[in-house]
Amino acid sequence: MQRLRESQQALTLIYNAYNDAATKSLAPLDIDDAEVLKKLLDTVMNRESVSHMQNKKTLKESTALRSAIADVLLLLDHCDIKEIKANMKKATSTAV
Repeated sequence: MQRLRESQQALTLIYNAYNDAATKSLAPLDIDDAEVLKKLLDTVMNRESVSHMQNKKTLKESTALRSAIADVLLLLDHCDIKEIKANMKKATSTAV
C-alpha cells in the first residue's frame, strides 16, 4: 500500500526531528508494529503533558509526531482517514 509506505517514511522523518529536539531520545522506532507505535504514542503524549505542566509549553515536533503515529496506526488497521475525508468532502459537494 503506497499510502502506508509514504506515511511510514514521514513518521521516520518526524521521529528523527523529535529526537533531535528532545532532551531524552525515544525508544527505537518499529514502523510495522502497531503495539510499539501505541506505546510510542503514549510516551509522546505523557512527555507532552509533563512538559506543558512544567514549562507551559511543548515541543512543536510532538504534535506532528502524534499525528504521524496515529496516521500509520490507522493505515496498519486498513483505515485511510485521508481517503475517508476526501470521500466525505466529495459527497457533500455533490449534495449541494
